[in-house]
Amino acid sequence: MKFSMITALFSISLSASAAILSITAPAWAQNVAHVEKLVQTLECQRCELSNAKLDARNLKGAFMNAADLRNAIFTGSNLFDTEFVNADLRKANLERTDLRNSTLIDANMEEANLAGANIRNGRLKYVNLTKADLRGTNFNDAELVYTDLIRANLTNAQLRNSSLYKANLTSAVVRNTDFFRANLTDANLTGADFSGADLTDAIMTNANLTGTNFCKAVMPDGKVSQIGCK
Repeated sequence: MKFSMITALFSISLSASAAILSITAPAWAQNVAHVEKLVQTLECQRCELSNAKLDARNLKGAFMNAADLRNAIFTGSNLFDTEFVNADLRKANLERTDLRNSTLIDANMEEANLAGANIRNGRLKYVNLTKADLRGTNFNDAELVYTDLIRANLTNAQLRNSSLYKANLTSAVVRNTDFFRANLTDANLTGADFSGADLTDAIMTNANLTGTNFCKAVMPDGKVSQIGCK
């Protein structure tokens, strides 16, 4: 009788443990075959690459369009001339990567880490970089049109000659950031912190409801702007 009760309790315990594991285990993970395909052919579109460890890899010219790259690690990798169209890169680590000439259109990079990355001449359009870590990132001569940079950290980033047409930098941190000759036409800069930033020769529209909005932004001289406030 006791043995039967112990067996029953053990079975219940195992069932409970299995249930807990099924709840807590991640619902997505990398597909090993897809990782191998990417490394060998440099093409893995619509692939399952979430959580993949791809750091210090030479993936120059790779195609990862529509791929699931959530939490993927690319630290220090060569991603020169790579395509990430419609890719999901939320919380991906692209720190110190070479992304020059890369194409990121409709990519979701919310909370991604791009600190120290080189995205010079990159083409970013309709990209979500909300709360992304962009400290020291090189965006010189890059296109960042219609890009969401809400609450992103762009401290010490370089955006010389870049285009941020209709970009949204609401509450972004852009301290000591270089915007020399950058195009900020119709950009939303509400509440952004431009302390120490270089806005020399930056292109922007005059203060009006449809132009560049600096409402409550902290300007390079430390003053709070009212430009664009209703």
